[in-house]
Amino acid sequence: MEYEVEVQFKPIYELVSSIHTFICKKSNKKIDLGTAWASEVAKGLSGELLSALEETELGNDWKLLNLLIYCCPAKESVESVLNWLENLSVGDMYETLAAYVSVFPVHMEQFRSRSLFLLTEWNRQYFSSSDPEILSRLQHHAGERNQELQGNQTSNFVNTTTNGFYFLPVEGLRRLVLIPQFHFQPANIIYSYGSLTICHYAARISVTDEELSPFMYRTIRSLGEKSRLKILQSLGGERRSFTEIAKMAGISKGIVHDHIFSLRCAGLLHAYIEGENVTAYSLRLEGIHRMNELLFDYLK
Repeated sequence: MEYEVEVQFKPIYELVSSIHTFICKKSNKKIDLGTAWASEVAKGLSGELLSALEETELGNDWKLLNLLIYCCPAKESVESVLNWLENLSVGDMYETLAAYVSVFPVHMEQFRSRSLFLLTEWNRQYFSSSDPEILSRLQHHAGERNQELQGNQTSNFVNTTTNGFYFLPVEGLRRLVLIPQFHFQPANIIYSYGSLTICHYAARISVTDEELSPFMYRTIRSLGEKSRLKILQSLGGERRSFTEIAKMAGISKGIVHDHIFSLRCAGLLHAYIEGENVTAYSLRLEGIHRMNELLFDYLK
């Protein structure tokens, strides 16, 4: 593997992840927090912020905001990032982004103003009063993963940390940054900027200390569907594309997509990623073994 890997966590990352989760309504039914979370949060937001969130698209400008935040040299707190962004000149913004991309927001000043309002008001109206245990556990998780990274084989580390991802060493990729997140669990968010790839991955943490963790319950439930078992069986030791899996399953691509999402989030599939795209899947036997261990520990 020709690129470097690091695990990073700062509160601003989870703030942005929580906004992403709120905006991405199509995923609300699939995330652990569920649709009830977004509805409850919306009750505490001003009309102005709700309108701004409604108008925000998870497109290139949002992707560039994530890059800008990664490049911020003062990420100790949410406030330090907001101060940095507010005082950053338009020229400095272009220069910061140009190290990784060649396409910029059409109106950089408007981009900065919208982003600053969104981050500031979301922090004031929701994030600053959310459960502090979320940040504490994410910070602890990141510390553990960084200790594990030392002396570990990189590909195995990434696979274990992300619950099944393999980032293929495409030309130009120099750094992979893994950022644990809570709000968008069990899904993941991946951004590619040429030499840099950022992956906000589901950290598989819970703040409720349930006896049966959401991760374990999700893994067991993922096997409660005949078509999913057939997909796992069809993979065997092979690496197959989505199209190949859909053809072998003999069901619609939309249903196969949902099945693969469930199996992937349960850690039962390897996903092979080039840039931001998953190009193939294979059976992840260690996920099966881990499920058996968790179930045995729970039952004994």
